[in-house]
Amino acid sequence: MRLVDLPDALPDGGRFLHIGMPKTGTTALQGALHNARPKLEELGVHNAGRGRHEMKTALVAAGTLPDYWDDRADWEARWDALSADFAGSHSRVTFWSSESLSQALPGRIQHIADRLGADTTIVLTLRPLAPLLVSQWQEVLRRRGTEPLEEWLRKHFDSVRPDGTVVAEWERVMPQIHRFSLRRVIDQWGSVFGEENIVLVVPAPGDRLGNFRVFESLMGVPEILEPPVMDNASLPFPEAEMLRAFNNVYTDRGGEHPTWMFAVGNIARPRLRSLAGRATPYGITAPRWAAELGNDYTADWISAVRASNATVVGELDHLLVDPAKFPESVDAPTEVSVDTAGELMDIAFASALELGTRQGAAGRPDLSSYGGRELLREAARRARRRLRRG
Repeated sequence: MRLVDLPDALPDGGRFLHIGMPKTGTTALQGALHNARPKLEELGVHNAGRGRHEMKTALVAAGTLPDYWDDRADWEARWDALSADFAGSHSRVTFWSSESLSQALPGRIQHIADRLGADTTIVLTLRPLAPLLVSQWQEVLRRRGTEPLEEWLRKHFDSVRPDGTVVAEWERVMPQIHRFSLRRVIDQWGSVFGEENIVLVVPAPGDRLGNFRVFESLMGVPEILEPPVMDNASLPFPEAEMLRAFNNVYTDRGGEHPTWMFAVGNIARPRLRSLAGRATPYGITAPRWAAELGNDYTADWISAVRASNATVVGELDHLLVDPAKFPESVDAPTEVSVDTAGELMDIAFASALELGTRQGAAGRPDLSSYGGRELLREAARRARRRLRRG
């Protein structure tokens, strides 16, 4: 392991790929990189990504794009174009950033290397496991998650051992903790790209500019990255629990996942973020047992990193937490403000209306001829077709 305060600038023609982890300041970092795009190009740095974050392109690259996106061919073509741009770039430095890449399985990691070049530097931004998992649970609620926080945490801890052995059947790619495992990253990504080409970034607690300074150093540019104005707050605990309750009701009555994703996960997403920024703050924290277990897993991962040839920017011990600062247990709130409850209802209703408008614009027969689950399937099919055209 090589420990540095800041990484060396990549040599001329160098390339790096930022693969996450999710919920480690990636949205702010990608926003800053996107806003600085013209200046970076002037300085010889090319961002191969289009917009702030090409999530679906990255999911294609990782081999994890859900089947309900029936515009797969469009995103596969985009991945072809992006990878060709990345590999063929003549810029001084070329990069791409997507946390969705971190869920790639070994075969797709090799696929990514074949497309982008095996000499690409792999960069990961990190944060302590316990708060990271809480943030990920909140994100899962935006994808129709139904499990209470502690139940969800226990399921993921029970599904994988610190050494990376997955001990449970898993429907979607891999358990979250396995995705976050530095031992897995060193093993899987290091075996393809080389451990010496992995850079792990561990900012000091509370340092919101650390990721910016590291990326500037890698790119060999002055301090030009600035925190973007964003509306990316997570829902407070009461509102998060209300959304989870809605997810459960929708699921229990046979609601289909694609329809939910198009209406709530897609159309309603900006409105939910806006509400989160206005609602009364109510933080969500992990229980003490999860903080203690998180430290146990992280200690094992740290040993794997120290035995590797990876470069660490910062202090690995910053990935450990003080369990005494976490509550013994976390009681989910059972009441929500009537004001925000009304807004949540309005968001759901407005999203349903917009979905209906998109379906109507497609010029299809009236949905009244359908019933029950056939209606949901038809709505999902029309929504996918409309979103593809849009």
